[in-house]
Amino acid sequence: MIQTLWTTLPRSLKTVAKLALATLALTGSGAMACSAPPPLAVADDVDLATFQGKWYEIARLPRATQADCNGTTAFYTQNTDGSLTLVNQCNLGSPTGDLYTVAMSATVPDTTVPAKLAIQVDGFTGDYWILELGPNYEYAVVGHPSRLYWWLLSRTPTLDATTTAGILTRATAEAFDMSQLEYTQQPPAGERASLDTPEGPVPQPMSTGCSVSHAGASAGGLSVLAAWGVALGLVGLRRRRLS
Repeated sequence: MIQTLWTTLPRSLKTVAKLALATLALTGSGAMACSAPPPLAVADDVDLATFQGKWYEIARLPRATQADCNGTTAFYTQNTDGSLTLVNQCNLGSPTGDLYTVAMSATVPDTTVPAKLAIQVDGFTGDYWILELGPNYEYAVVGHPSRLYWWLLSRTPTLDATTTAGILTRATAEAFDMSQLEYTQQPPAGERASLDTPEGPVPQPMSTGCSVSHAGASAGGLSVLAAWGVALGLVGLRRRRLS
């Protein structure tokens, strides 16, 4: 049986994770106020109905808690209320390692700017902005206004070198540190790469209930993405075989 992300953690680890996120939220805002990053442009005229579907992670800025994650895929589904359900899956240790799944929710606080999503993970809300889209939604760039988080997604397990080079040039111009970029190894053909829907059962999105900050380059925006990373990291440390 596939182990779900949050429910497999003992209560003590859940408490530690939440305390860590709360600390980040309280301490990060002051530091960021001293050196606020410049405004970050987002994609124009985003159609979330077209944006939904399966994406392959091509590359990302490094997160220590995702170091063990391979072949990351994301499935976005638009709900009737306009929100999105996000299901992320990755294999731990290798492209065919143990599979872990997490589900999250994302809303659109300002419907006039659908590119600025607010993602929610276990009570925390933060920025998850669509920065760039291919002409036919063949690729997407997602990031955070702090410049600490950045992902390149594609509808296919690979993206051509010319397109990728252009994306990285534009990201560098937006003050993202592309020298730290990590590329994601995708599962081999015939494995998860061929599936149009998540493999195995999908947990309910992590419950929501509070927001640590307003959308923007804020501690709350960081903490929700840290929640995704912390959760993956804790599970990675407690890696177990599927049964």
